Amino acid sequence: MEFEDRNKKPEEPAKNLPMAVLITLVGVVCLLLYVGWQMISDDASNVSDLTPQTSIITEPEEITAEDMVLEEDLVEDVAVAESTPSQPAPAAKEVEIPSGSKTGYHTIAKGETLFAIANKFNISLSTLQAANPNVTAQNLKEGSKLSVPVLAIHTVGPGDILRVVGGKYGVTVKAIMAANGKTKNYAARGEKLLIPFKDKQ
Repeated sequence: MEFEDRNKKPEEPAKNLPMAVLITLVGVVCLLLYVGWQMISDDASNVSDLTPQTSIITEPEEITAEDMVLEEDLVEDVAVAESTPSQPAPAAKEVEIPSGSKTGYHTIAKGETLFAIANKFNISLSTLQAANPNVTAQNLKEGSKLSVPVLAIHTVGPGDILRVVGGKYGVTVKAIMAANGKTKNYAARGEKLLIPFKDKQ
C-alpha cells in the first residue's frame, strides 16, 4: 500500500502537448515561406541609371623649363617647314562613343591588350581609345582601370541568372561571362554586371 500512494498515475493525459507542437511547426513553416519569398522577390533587380559619357576633360598640365626649350625648338622647325611647300594633312577622324551607352570600368588583367578588351565588350578599338585618350598599347598596365562603353550595367537581383539577364538585353550568356571575367555561369545578388553591346560599335 505504500507504493500505491506514492506513484499515482495522472487521471487525464496531457492532450495539449501535440497541439502546441503542431502550432509551433506551422508557425516555423510560415516564417520560412515568408523569408524565402522576401529573398526571391524582384525588388532589387534594376539597371543602374548612369549618364552617358559625352566628353572627357583633362587636367591642365604645368609647363616646365624643359617644355619651354622644346617650344623654342618647335618654332625654329615651323619656320623651316613654312619655307618648304607641303601638302595639307588629312583631317583626323573623330570617333564618337555610342549614344545611349553607359560607362563601365574594366580592370586590366595580365597579358590583356586593348584589342582583346575591345572584343570582350563588342566595341571597336577606336571606340575604346576614344573613351580612354590617355591610354596607349605602350602604357597599358596590369591592374589599372579602363573606361569602357557598355550597353548597360545590370544589378543582379534575387532570382536573376545570367540566361535571364542575357535575354533581357539580347546578349548571349557567353558574351556576359567574357565581359565580366567569369568562368562559371553564376552571378551573386547585388553584383553589377557589365552588359556588352549586341552588335559591334
